[in-house]
Amino acid sequence: MAITVIEATKLETFKNFKLISGISGLNREVEKVGILDWEFFSKSEWVFNEGEFVLSSLLFAKDNPEFILEAIKELVKDGASGLAFKNIYYNELPMEVIDYSNENSFPIFVFDNSVYFEDIITEVMDRIRFSENHELLESKIDILIKKSLNKNTVEEIALEINSSFKENFFVVYCRNKKFIHSDALISFMESLKRKKKIGLHSTALKYRNGILIIFTEDRIELKNFKNNVDYLINTLSIQVPDYYIGVSNLHSTLVELDQGIKESLFAQKSGEVSALSFNYFSDIGIFSILMPFIDETWIHSFYKRIIDPIKSYDEKYNTELFPTAIKYIENDGKIIETSKALFLHKNTIRYRIGKIKELLNMEACEGSFYEQLSIAVKLYKIYNL
Repeated sequence: MAITVIEATKLETFKNFKLISGISGLNREVEKVGILDWEFFSKSEWVFNEGEFVLSSLLFAKDNPEFILEAIKELVKDGASGLAFKNIYYNELPMEVIDYSNENSFPIFVFDNSVYFEDIITEVMDRIRFSENHELLESKIDILIKKSLNKNTVEEIALEINSSFKENFFVVYCRNKKFIHSDALISFMESLKRKKKIGLHSTALKYRNGILIIFTEDRIELKNFKNNVDYLINTLSIQVPDYYIGVSNLHSTLVELDQGIKESLFAQKSGEVSALSFNYFSDIGIFSILMPFIDETWIHSFYKRIIDPIKSYDEKYNTELFPTAIKYIENDGKIIETSKALFLHKNTIRYRIGKIKELLNMEACEGSFYEQLSIAVKLYKIYNL
């Protein structure tokens, strides 16, 4: 696991760094940090590896600026991810070095004496280890929700995630309505850890570009469940309107952690479909049945059997049956509300719904028609998130 150069620049020790060239190489990966600081320049001394971010005072070139270009060429050849030099001997670099750096997308930074090499190395390596830990935790969550595991295995993986987990738990999954880069999510996780916002018996981690929180206690009363959820959201300073948030049911045994995680993910996704910021799994209705089987052949077959004839008719005759079907379902099958939403006469809506029934051969199946169309429209929204 590595971090990118641009992710490293957001660390505290990098705040006084100034990028002087190689901006197009900021996505290079940093796997470790090394130091280039010899009094005499000798290529036989090179020990740098691919993915290594190099720190230097440019001591080796204090009387020979031409050595800098040679050094940069060697670093590029070795696959180093970038160079940061302390402005002891140089504040600026020769133009040929700048040009070579830009041509090879090799980032070069300058920083002042207020920052120590040791602090940079410590912070970067801590961040890399933190990222590696989150990758490992994400992989364990994937195993829990994608594999059919027995109860003992579920409990074992749960305790690998956090050996201090208690038996009673619920899971909250939060995903921002705007895209957030993974480094920002990891920074948020770091701040939670630093500020001790998550207790010893609970865990917050980055998952699928969102935040997955497993909250456990010795005892959680059902009557206090929602109060606990509200307290957790407030403690983490999560602004509900900015997120789609899904909350699992309350569980009393860790062997159900896989189920709890899935419930939170399904509740969050149903929120995206319904444009609702906050959802308990227990409140998502038919979505609690559809979500677990969304990739099943039978479900997809049913979806196509209902939706395809309507969309095909629209394409062939340039009509608006399918948008009408969506609004009809969103308005609970009410003709007048649908006509208002589409700014159309109610008789136009009746005609279009009648045409859909005809296409599906459901003219005599009023109840079944609405039921099947409703499910198909919900599936359409899930598939087209």
